[in-house]
Amino acid sequence: MPELDVKDFNPLFYRPCIFPIMGELGYGTSVSVNNGLVNGPFASEMDITFTFLSDEGQVLATKYMGSLEPGHVVKHDTRDVLDSMGIQREKRMLGVAHVVPVRFRGKTAVDVSRAELMAHVSASDDFIEFRQEPKGVITGLAYQMGPQNDSRFNKTRTTLLQAPKVIVSESVDTIFALLNVSTTFDYADTGNMEYSIVDASGNSYGLGSIAVPPWTMRFLSVREALIKLGKLDEFIAAGGLGMIIGLSRDAGMVPISMTRNLVTGAIACDHTLPPIYYFTTWGGQRRIEANEALHKLLFANSETLEGVNS
Repeated sequence: MPELDVKDFNPLFYRPCIFPIMGELGYGTSVSVNNGLVNGPFASEMDITFTFLSDEGQVLATKYMGSLEPGHVVKHDTRDVLDSMGIQREKRMLGVAHVVPVRFRGKTAVDVSRAELMAHVSASDDFIEFRQEPKGVITGLAYQMGPQNDSRFNKTRTTLLQAPKVIVSESVDTIFALLNVSTTFDYADTGNMEYSIVDASGNSYGLGSIAVPPWTMRFLSVREALIKLGKLDEFIAAGGLGMIIGLSRDAGMVPISMTRNLVTGAIACDHTLPPIYYFTTWGGQRRIEANEALHKLLFANSETLEGVNS
């Protein structure tokens, strides 16, 4: 067995699935959680617990959802879970599905190896499903969540958002749900992302920035940003297609991209989570220097419009 090189780790974040609840936009969220590691020394029956956090980053409630055998998957509709807990779901909040080995049941701090944690992260994705209400349009995306904003795993705490999928028209918007989370509910650092919007020809449409408090989600709407910048009509006239480049130098944020039809409520989802190998081959001083060079190129000598989105 590998050396236990992560001390006093909160077992709730052994293998978490952290996801947005977009009640304010009229969506219900379902989560399909996998226990994908079937063989080897780290395969284990897992307990599943849900935690929900308010738009201010405060824990609202926690509920045990049962256990899951290796190789099995379970789907939970958070609308039902929230209703059973008496929590108003027409709000914006974060949900966390904690997937924890049964041997840690009842413990608040454990010693584990990074190899064990990453084996479970690598084994399978979870699927986050959004259902537009009342029309019933369904979409979703699959991803896995490695350790975030924890210096034991990655000391750089940066995010590079590269999304060449911006579409804006009279009836379409591209929004990004930015999640600022960690491996402990005591995490208290606000993340700040600066961004640049360009069209398909490479023309810049201005700069913006958005602050994401700890344990919250904030929406970055390209349409709203262009309105604040006074460039919406110009961008649409140029074809309404482009990309956004965002850089946070103080937090590892999870950006989930959603191209949304403002009439039907349908959304096409994607994410820009980095591959796991970024933590070892694209970290440390090399990553810091590259991010500083990018910041100097895009943001350092220009005024940035703050508070564009919420």
